[in-house]
Amino acid sequence: MPKISKDRRPAILYCGDDTLAQAARYLYGVLRYLGWQVRYLPSQRRLSVRHLSREYAAIILSDYPSRMIERTAWPVLTDKIRQGTGLLMIGGWGSFHGYDGNYERTPLAGILPVRCLNSDDRVNAMQGAVIIPEKMALRNSPIIFGYNKVKIKPGVQTLLSVRQLKIDLPRIHLQGKKDPLLVTGNYGAGRIVCFMSDLAPHWAGGLPDWGRSKVRFPGAQGHYMELGAAYIHLINNLIKLSQRSR
Repeated sequence: MPKISKDRRPAILYCGDDTLAQAARYLYGVLRYLGWQVRYLPSQRRLSVRHLSREYAAIILSDYPSRMIERTAWPVLTDKIRQGTGLLMIGGWGSFHGYDGNYERTPLAGILPVRCLNSDDRVNAMQGAVIIPEKMALRNSPIIFGYNKVKIKPGVQTLLSVRQLKIDLPRIHLQGKKDPLLVTGNYGAGRIVCFMSDLAPHWAGGLPDWGRSKVRFPGAQGHYMELGAAYIHLINNLIKLSQRSR
């Protein structure tokens, strides 16, 4: 498929993270700063066949409970991915299994590169968790404070892992085993990216401030945002990872 110019590339469909007045303002603001057209659905608005009728570069499901996807939209969604639309699932209470994500009961369960648990998968790391590079280089990455626990399927790539901190001053050490944090896999011509933590507080921890320099720009609803340059770079990389066929 020929490369689509920035001015003519398809939009991104972004679903979840409450509303643009709440957590969604982080990711929405960065996507707009990066030059993407974004069609946004709040967490309490249903995803229908009508919403999937246009071409998208990627579809983002972030804290968007599976019950909000209408029954007739499931085959359309999976077919779009098979034909080359990227899918990015971002962690949260309404993602994977979560508190009310329940994606293990949906048609996405068979095509995600990770296996969702069938019980509460939320890991709240009260003392923080360290991001560990596997096949993706990172520098000075911040601590995060939560993620969804999943299992890796065969034949996929784990780019980042995470491991919890144990702080018992004066000792600080890592505890437990590593869990997957960023995993990618293919489905037909499409690429699926799973980032098991959140990109907005509170699970995001230091991610929004990550970077030596800060970037200030207008976000949703006219409010200005000031976010770390490395955080913006991370989101840009997540979108790029989903663009297998472009």
